[in-house]
Amino acid sequence: MRRVAYLTGRSYRGTPLPPGVVPDAETVSLGLIKDAGAARGIAFDVVYWDEMDLASRGYELAVIRTCWDYTSRARQFLDTLSAHESAGLRVLNSSDVVRWNFRKTYLKDLGAAAIETVWADKVDEATVTRAFDELGADEIVVKPQVGAGSVATVRLKKNAWSAGDLADGPPGAAMIQPFLNSIATEGERSLFWFGGVFSHAIRKVPASGDWLANIPGKTHFVAEAAPAAAMEAAEAARARAPQDLLYVRIDLVMANDGSWRVIEIEAIEPYLFLDFAPEGAGFFVDAIARVLG
Repeated sequence: MRRVAYLTGRSYRGTPLPPGVVPDAETVSLGLIKDAGAARGIAFDVVYWDEMDLASRGYELAVIRTCWDYTSRARQFLDTLSAHESAGLRVLNSSDVVRWNFRKTYLKDLGAAAIETVWADKVDEATVTRAFDELGADEIVVKPQVGAGSVATVRLKKNAWSAGDLADGPPGAAMIQPFLNSIATEGERSLFWFGGVFSHAIRKVPASGDWLANIPGKTHFVAEAAPAAAMEAAEAARARAPQDLLYVRIDLVMANDGSWRVIEIEAIEPYLFLDFAPEGAGFFVDAIARVLG
């Protein structure tokens, strides 16, 4: 049996995780991955990403998975991944990919496939006013350049916001994008590739009256084939992203002109939605088996 370290965090949303345990949202996915691994002669051990002796434990590979506490320890996370690699343990996706994907300025690399974005070192009244004009939008979304889970994300309506609304927004470097009406109806699409092979697609639709399409319990998730135009936009973005990725999730939304735009590429620790598309576990483990050779 070949052994792979399945990296997780020590906590999730402030709640400590016992050794060998992943956040509840990934429990089903982990079970599916372990079963698929057993059928292919691969064993997955859930370990904390900051355990510094992993390279000496006989693992052939470390896979970054539910390291969902990394944003609060970003520098330590990057340094630790590099230390594992320097000690001889291969980490996927690599620390170079993590550095590229860590700050959402990578959207600048994706060309026309990416959603239009105004970048700012800080958010203030002048920046927001300029963003409304540059984007030609009646509503905008302001979010951190580094972050996850819609934390410090605010939605503002033109001529109906005040400086006080920015208190709940990003405390530092920010990105400002147009709010797209399709999110409330069409939702977002998440497309997955494992080892360069397409696996599955998920449609995420917010609850009635809401607009955040990635909050468990407040969002309707369903496995559904992506529209051809969405797949085309995702492939255009993937071609401009780092290559040879073990996994990547590409999130898209429909713009107001009907085109599909990429709003995020997740190549660090994406939620895999395998409980909605269990066949994806086989694609995921097959990609790992190819890496192991």
